Amino acid sequence: MTISVIIPYYNPDCNPETDSLLIRAAKSAQDNLAGFCDYEIIIVNDGSPADPPIDSIADANVRYIRREHGMLGATRNTGIDNATGDMVAFLDADDCYYPVSLAPCIKAMQETGADLLGFGMKRVTEGELPLRPSSKAPSFSKPVTGNYYMRTHNLPGSACRYLIKTSLVRNNNLRFMENAYIEDEEFTPRMMHFSLSYIETSIPAYAYCTRSGSIITDVSQRMIEAKSADTIKALSSLVRFREEHGSESHEGLDRKISYLAMDHIRRTLRRKDWPTAVRQQIPELCSMGLFPLRCKDGSIGFKIYSSLSRCRAGLLLLHLAETFYK
Repeated sequence: MTISVIIPYYNPDCNPETDSLLIRAAKSAQDNLAGFCDYEIIIVNDGSPADPPIDSIADANVRYIRREHGMLGATRNTGIDNATGDMVAFLDADDCYYPVSLAPCIKAMQETGADLLGFGMKRVTEGELPLRPSSKAPSFSKPVTGNYYMRTHNLPGSACRYLIKTSLVRNNNLRFMENAYIEDEEFTPRMMHFSLSYIETSIPAYAYCTRSGSIITDVSQRMIEAKSADTIKALSSLVRFREEHGSESHEGLDRKISYLAMDHIRRTLRRKDWPTAVRQQIPELCSMGLFPLRCKDGSIGFKIYSSLSRCRAGLLLLHLAETFYK
């Protein structure tokens, strides 16, 4: 059993801190996997002007690839194309794995024959590092299909919280959206749709390290507009995917699409220019058949949100709630 850990790297300003975070990420994968299984760490430089100083982690298991800038999705696709492992995992360069967290997950996949495994992801600050191993032994759910899971759960969007059989990706030609900011939300539902045996554990294996200046924390108007446009692009892609696979059971996919449309409305209502933005976004959702919001398996909260979003007074109330709770 071999695992390929794909780490995108982008450092347009040649910032030494970015390089240090990359080394930390790669080392966390090495420390988890060395001596347990065969592995490779694929670092993909997404068009940065300089190469990172990876001498401290360089060994036969570390591969380094350069490509032209195409953003996170394109970089991950390059990693997929070059992966030789039986499993793949995605690790962002500013994040890291918890110590002794991957081995139990890999073992569980081997024992159950699962093609996809989800593990816990915990948001941490720099003050909480270095990380300690979890004090609890992980327990794993019984295998279910991805469609069943999406029908009964809110699907976490980040592709970084999964161990994925490489055959699941390659046999279904799964690719990330390129030159976009919402690539995970479009990739993960399609991946889950094809999964015939999904298991998960709530024990954290992935540390999502928050820091200022990242894409996630960028609230500039330019970034807000870009993410809004990319969300519409992701929703459009998922609707086409659903239509192409209309003969297959896709209740779970329908639920995920509806919830993603709701999340898009929620983000729109948090904007300072929300009345104008809503008038622009609602017709886009209507054209895809995603508004009014509807989902037969939706929660009570979803149904209340759907009802309120259908009128001006309800949108105002939701805007006030989003502003207060964001």
